[in-house]
Amino acid sequence: MTLTAPAATTTALEARNLVKDFKGFRATNDVTLGIQEGEIHAIIGPNGAGKTTLFNLLSGFLRPTSGEVHLFGERIDTLQPFQIVRRGLSRSFQISSVFPSMTVRENVLVALQSPSSLPMQFWTPLSRLEDLGPRADQILADVGLEGAQGRLAADLSHGEKRQLEIGISLTQDPKVLLLDEPTSGMGSEGIARVIELVRQVAKGRTVVLVEHNMSVVAELTDRITVLQYGSVLASGKYDEVRHDPRVIEAYLGEEAHG
Repeated sequence: MTLTAPAATTTALEARNLVKDFKGFRATNDVTLGIQEGEIHAIIGPNGAGKTTLFNLLSGFLRPTSGEVHLFGERIDTLQPFQIVRRGLSRSFQISSVFPSMTVRENVLVALQSPSSLPMQFWTPLSRLEDLGPRADQILADVGLEGAQGRLAADLSHGEKRQLEIGISLTQDPKVLLLDEPTSGMGSEGIARVIELVRQVAKGRTVVLVEHNMSVVAELTDRITVLQYGSVLASGKYDEVRHDPRVIEAYLGEEAHG
């Protein structure tokens, strides 16, 4: 009988012993984790656990006090955020980051300038960006906003703004996409739409998300990492981690028994 060797896995994003101090307060404490290529990975934990700090370290918006971040084997924690984006990592933010006075399509067109040969100038007439139009239209279709191209971003619902923000993140054609609280403030209909959207954008890429809604985490993710007081408390498949007594005590509580 011939045994088939398990398929090799590639680590897409890796944190190695990350520490971040703020004037005597340690926000992340020796965080080590590896996120595999092609998986959807959630980072969860109670308020103040260090999730946002970790996201900022992974995406280059903060420099670690010590430790390293690697993207497909390349060290990136010494790079600027725009350099990290060009290497294949993009992120959304918990707070809306769209241009409210521009249309949905214009928001995507402006974002598409960055990886193109056009100069990165906010004064560039939008008429010069029309060569990027087909790509913008495809992105809007991918995130379910093909019917909202001409609407002002300010007029979008909360859920639609989230869709647009994910679309803007996709303009960089990332290999790894970080999503910060993608369902925050949404009702059940909006949450269902975002779950389906994350599934779509995860095809062919790695997705890492910070998320409080445990139903979303259970439905979407391949693996989760639980933070507490800036440290990794547990990491693994959702069904394994949710029964860990330390996790139940620290975060999930009665919800973990549901």
